[in-house]
Amino acid sequence: MIRWIEPKPWSVHVPASSRKFHLDRFADEAVQEGWQVARRYDGPQPLVHVYDRDIPEFGESITLAPDLAPNRWWFRSSTGEDLAPHTKPAQAAKQVTRILIPYVTAVRAARSHQTQTTRRPSSTPPAVPDPTHATAIAGLHERFAGVVCWWGAYTYEWWAIVPGGTRWKIVSAEDPDTLVHLILKARNQR
Repeated sequence: MIRWIEPKPWSVHVPASSRKFHLDRFADEAVQEGWQVARRYDGPQPLVHVYDRDIPEFGESITLAPDLAPNRWWFRSSTGEDLAPHTKPAQAAKQVTRILIPYVTAVRAARSHQTQTTRRPSSTPPAVPDPTHATAIAGLHERFAGVVCWWGAYTYEWWAIVPGGTRWKIVSAEDPDTLVHLILKARNQR
């Protein structure tokens, strides 16, 4: 359960430059995870906004909050979740990925669906699907766990979505064997 946690006041002995140093380390790790970042240090609470480049209007704002223990701070999400201690910026970046991926994936899927529905189909798909397609799709799913594969009834091509952190790759091919090679190539590029 996520609940709001009131920020603790900063000690007068902790300079803002120290907080910015740790937030910069976090921002660098978030970029390594594939996110875009905007450092916002001019307000009363320095923060790093993390977002997907295709969806800049949605993201997560990360601040640095003091712990009850002396000299220990936490990277904290905008919902109040403590992500990781200030000594572990990579762990905090991975937690942000965990938070954002479901939402970014949903927005991308919705946008993809909107694009598909506005295009006119090139031809009428067959009334009865070819049973060999179902067999080939089952084989691809069995071979590549986590990869979504399908036959495009309008495009007459084989398709796959290959997961890879925050950047998923979509590939298409004329036949299942070529699709296998493209999936392997996409996985190796991660």
